[in-house]
Amino acid sequence: MSTPERPLDSDAPPAFDPAVAGWVSLGVGLLALAGVVGYFALRPPPLPVPAEVLNDPTLLKGRTVYLARCVGCHGPQGFGDGPIASSLTGPPVGNLADGKWKHGDRPEDVVAVISRGVPETRMAGWGQLLEDDELKAVAAYCYFLSKAPIPESLRAVDDLGATPIR
Repeated sequence: MSTPERPLDSDAPPAFDPAVAGWVSLGVGLLALAGVVGYFALRPPPLPVPAEVLNDPTLLKGRTVYLARCVGCHGPQGFGDGPIASSLTGPPVGNLADGKWKHGDRPEDVVAVISRGVPETRMAGWGQLLEDDELKAVAAYCYFLSKAPIPESLRAVDDLGATPIR
């Protein structure tokens, strides 16, 4: 049984052809698969965890948060060269590694910037998404990136109130 031909001057849409739809779906699926494979094959390898970070629970937690939330703008080493930094409007993304923090370098200043963000910039506040210990840990990691001493007030405290032995 054949499908009747549609007159050329007809306004009716063409008949649905399951074979064509199947080929189109296959093509879209292959493109998506190629994108996923390309992403994993072409992304740069992760930076190794520095020994100072690996042996410090606060810095390790801070690095984990930083890589999940901050690296897109600030870059893996804090230079402000993350993959989306150049596409953002407004002032340039801050370089955390240079140690010149225009919003203050006291621990409470750094935590406030991370928690509340910076008005009139693309720096979002993370206080609604991160716990206090995560905010302090990522602040400590920012100090690490700038090669500044980590303030003790940012160190994690265990359930007994003792700072972990390093």
